[in-house]
Amino acid sequence: MTELQEATGSAVGDLPLDELPLDELPLDELAAATAGVNGWTAHGLPVAGVAELTLLDGPLGLVSRTMDERDTATLLPSGTSLAASWDPDLVRRVAGLLGEDARRDGVDVVLGPNLNLPRTPFSGRAFEMFSEDPHLTSVLGAAWIRGLQEHGVAACAKHFVANDTETRRQAMDVAVDERELREVYLAPFEAAVEAGVWTVLTAYNRVRGEHCCENSALLRVLREEWGFDGVTMSDWFATRDTVASALAGLDLEMPGAPRCFGPALADAVRAGAVPADRVRDAADRVVRLGRRVARTGTVAPGDAAERVELLRTAAAAGTVLLHDDGGILPLRTVAGRTLAVLGPNAVVPCLQGGTFAKVTPAVRPTTPAEALVAAFPDAEVLVAPGSAPTGLQPFAEVVLEGFAPGAAEPGATQVRPTSTFVWFGEIPGIGGPGVGGRVRLTTRFTASQDGRHELLVGGTGDAVLTVDGEPVASWPAPDPADVMGVVARADTVAADVDLVAGRTVTVVAEFDLVPGRVQSVTLGHRPPAPPGLLDEAVALAGRADDVGLVLGDDRNASRESADRTTTHLPAGQLELLRAVAAVNPRTVVVLDAGHQVDTSWADTVGAVLVPWYAGEEFATALAEVLRGDREPGGRLPLTFARSDEDYPGAGVGLDEDLVLDYRRVEPAGHAHFATTGRTPAYPFGHGLGYTTWRLGRASTSRVGGEVVVHVPVRNTGHRTGSDVVQVYGRAPGEPVGRLVGSARVQAPGGSVTTAVVRLGRTAFRRWDTGAGAWSVPSGPHVLTVARSAADPDAQELEVTP
Repeated sequence: MTELQEATGSAVGDLPLDELPLDELPLDELAAATAGVNGWTAHGLPVAGVAELTLLDGPLGLVSRTMDERDTATLLPSGTSLAASWDPDLVRRVAGLLGEDARRDGVDVVLGPNLNLPRTPFSGRAFEMFSEDPHLTSVLGAAWIRGLQEHGVAACAKHFVANDTETRRQAMDVAVDERELREVYLAPFEAAVEAGVWTVLTAYNRVRGEHCCENSALLRVLREEWGFDGVTMSDWFATRDTVASALAGLDLEMPGAPRCFGPALADAVRAGAVPADRVRDAADRVVRLGRRVARTGTVAPGDAAERVELLRTAAAAGTVLLHDDGGILPLRTVAGRTLAVLGPNAVVPCLQGGTFAKVTPAVRPTTPAEALVAAFPDAEVLVAPGSAPTGLQPFAEVVLEGFAPGAAEPGATQVRPTSTFVWFGEIPGIGGPGVGGRVRLTTRFTASQDGRHELLVGGTGDAVLTVDGEPVASWPAPDPADVMGVVARADTVAADVDLVAGRTVTVVAEFDLVPGRVQSVTLGHRPPAPPGLLDEAVALAGRADDVGLVLGDDRNASRESADRTTTHLPAGQLELLRAVAAVNPRTVVVLDAGHQVDTSWADTVGAVLVPWYAGEEFATALAEVLRGDREPGGRLPLTFARSDEDYPGAGVGLDEDLVLDYRRVEPAGHAHFATTGRTPAYPFGHGLGYTTWRLGRASTSRVGGEVVVHVPVRNTGHRTGSDVVQVYGRAPGEPVGRLVGSARVQAPGGSVTTAVVRLGRTAFRRWDTGAGAWSVPSGPHVLTVARSAADPDAQELEVTP
């Protein structure tokens, strides 16, 4: 036993938390608990019975500890896909799958959910987020947190706060009024704390001039007003100042090795710059986290068939049927009929964005083309991509060699099934990212056709690209201030190389790494489009009875550190869409994208479906939706505008001081369209299904302190389906309402059910900036009961909270 254990008569790790004598622990031991060990591990406090804690990125699934593409995990539906279900129980159960995986893998903390708001469709990371609406994000984020933490794994609500865009995110400064900050951007995090979240991740950006991990005003709201008793940690490499971060309330700096916390924090205490109590409080919170997470025992694997069924159910529940001209869906493709499955995403779907949180599925996901061939065995199913992929394509296999500094021979040689690598930790044959050294990637590439091929190279060091020994391109090491941005964006330089079909060339990229906190190397190619792609697809569409046209993103469309500039499909896909629609009006367009897409062409096609990034079971769920085995149950968690110029904040960017003025964006989301009188292409909450619905006369009652809204809902069609009843609230003097509650109902054709929506006091409160407090405006509040934010048949009720 240690002296401390002997003095207390028991093992410190066995003491109740409130009796843990942290005052008696050496300062250096307490400070060590505030820092990371490496890219995925925090020190913990072993003397208190808290071993090292493992933290992995999310929220679409478990990311490899070392970002190794050979480590696999379950790929879940994206945040937007889950939000489109409007179903908290379903979201909780899907998060539970991640909880099972994390427990099995010995993971203590998953960095998710992402509670930021995609207030414009251009955010590069929008697919991780739930909704433009703070209430829907709050409800579903809380459900996600409960589902994960039920398995003894800590959720980490991120990114606190206003990290809603990616451009210059580490330096940008958000200017926002207190009312909008409280009612919109902080609201999902307040709900997360109410749900019992165990950790919170501070964002890179500044808010009102201060970086979030140093922002005492923000962290005071989190810790003092909301009573958050968990661990507040920095985003990776976001800490800049020991004293400012510690005094503001940051508890844990990630990743390791320590820079601002750990030994530096202990030195700050000795210098009198940080009170010792602040370090003890941080260590106490780390101990509390360690005791909350369940890191002992084994977890029996869940039933595989049940997991697959849940993933397919979630994918279908989040699929939104935007448009169905004449009831083309479900497809009536039977024996003797022909279905053309077209589009680049039919053969290479996009299931997630290109972020650090990328997940490698254990089994290659089925493609939409494969799933539709299997779904319609009696029909003739014709497949053609119609247009070429637009983004960088990794090579299928490379030889990776790592050379320590000054070494003539590689310290490691590996054959890897990709050609893009990121290392926060060990680099094969070299060591950590701060060592430097050299990396060489070699691949043998056989061109499938004559023509000009693009070869692309980039990374965190100086690079030279050769083909058969001849230099064709070079890449300079990035500015140290933008290394994380270069890595996240996978920036590259391209070289055009003329290749002959059937001829094999040796492609080599050599990188001299600049010592740093992260390293990356990227090698890829973009082949020329095969001739006749468009003509082939149009010919198949012309002779088919039905067309499934799958368009959308590629793996580079949604990235960290980079925002989009348009919602329009790529030019080649638009050309394909127009040509196919011209020859076959029974064309169903499937938008495989994680954000809003311009749909100005929608009235030229038979139907439009949006499944978002729906996880590893996306394709099979899509086939079952098209066949009618499942209903497209989604309702829009985002507003689709008629043009990019109609979105809130169009044309608003960073000023010369890197300030993004949210006051020029507000109100955003569906309130923007109602306030400005702009008619959306498809309103927030919109979604069709395979049956029809009519709302009866709504009424209210009171139960305790709640206002309860009762809405009879009739299924006026002939098959069982589901619908979402939405309630919007408007306080006295407000021009437009805000979502305050919803309920999903299910009923057989021809039957009536009742939606019940419970509204607590928070549904009616507003932030009083003058008083610096919440209040409920006096007088009657108007509740609008509807099936979307722009429902022409909406009904209004007056209530006095």
